[in-house]
Amino acid sequence: MDIVEKHRAKCTKCGLCLEVCPRYNDLDLLDRLYGYLDGSSDIDAESLLRCLTCGLCTDACPEELGIKVLISPARQKWVSENGLSDRQTMADPEAENNLFKKIAEMDETPVYRKSSGSVVYFPGCAGTYINKIMAQAAVALLEKAAIDYTVLSGVEYCCGAVSAGAGDMGPIRRNGPRNVEEIRKRGAKTLITACPGCFKAFKDLYPRMFGKLDFEVMHVSQYFELLIREGKLAPMTVLKHRVFYHDPCHLTRGMGVHREARGVLESIEGTELANKTPENSACCGFGGGVRVNYPSESLVVASDRYRAARELGCDIIVTNCGGCMQNLIEAGKEVTEAGKEEKIKIFDLAEYLSLACGIEIEREDSRMLELVNRAYRLCISGYEKSKGL
Repeated sequence: MDIVEKHRAKCTKCGLCLEVCPRYNDLDLLDRLYGYLDGSSDIDAESLLRCLTCGLCTDACPEELGIKVLISPARQKWVSENGLSDRQTMADPEAENNLFKKIAEMDETPVYRKSSGSVVYFPGCAGTYINKIMAQAAVALLEKAAIDYTVLSGVEYCCGAVSAGAGDMGPIRRNGPRNVEEIRKRGAKTLITACPGCFKAFKDLYPRMFGKLDFEVMHVSQYFELLIREGKLAPMTVLKHRVFYHDPCHLTRGMGVHREARGVLESIEGTELANKTPENSACCGFGGGVRVNYPSESLVVASDRYRAARELGCDIIVTNCGGCMQNLIEAGKEVTEAGKEEKIKIFDLAEYLSLACGIEIEREDSRMLELVNRAYRLCISGYEKSKGL
């Protein structure tokens, strides 16, 4: 039974998926997707592009269906019929408008240890070029824990997950086998990834596409919790904050990983975790291509995370996804520029843990946002108009 037949047979059109969805409110969308996927009708591009691929709809569905399971194959079909737009090629390592290559032309890219090691740290494109604090903090913690590590960074090792989510399977098919071979050559027993998308690629997509991997795949939240339990990392600095942990969609709903980051936060003296489970967690508005297709709307979704944190009396939001961090920081900056000071601060999990371990790394949020938005304008046609600049 194909996806359309299965969805039609099990979906009762109860509408619970739309009650939690931050982007769609029209139940007729399901019929449009059915028709497009079975070839009986066409569909407008906006019906495909508005989806954040956050998985909230699947969680809410009594049959575990939702909208996302139809959006992904529909996007792949759309690409096969209409070709790739510059918004879809911007994460392709071989594309002329690659976002990360453009940022590398404008800013210095950190260089990390490239020798062999039993642990390979994979910061992903966001951690390498945009949210550099994520990689810098993670590497500092690996050093402090005396881990035999190496770093596999750079756009040439892109995992391909972002492109795949946009409907372009080319990068993951090209880069996947090469990435796996490089990790093996470095003698890795464990691969740790920063980005939830990279984690899904290596943990889920790669084994299904290229065969079983001969190394363990962990997210940084899982690995750092392990180091704390083993006594290799000992948070000693008291950080007196009430923290809201923002669950990245592709990590929490996509891969079922949410406990370990909370374990890390609860190990830090003085830190009070406000939301101890992912119940009522929601999207930051970044994923599924929404940040580049609908920038202003994307930041409105991100602003809601501040409201949720504020209602729980938090002064800090901690996350562990480059896209989430970028969107949350920018949404807070827009509030401040509008004349209302946003007092809640955003931290990456590795950065917050590094502070607790006595490591402080300088961060330049304004420069990060200026660079990434300049790169968007250079790599994506009509970006300024879509952002309302």
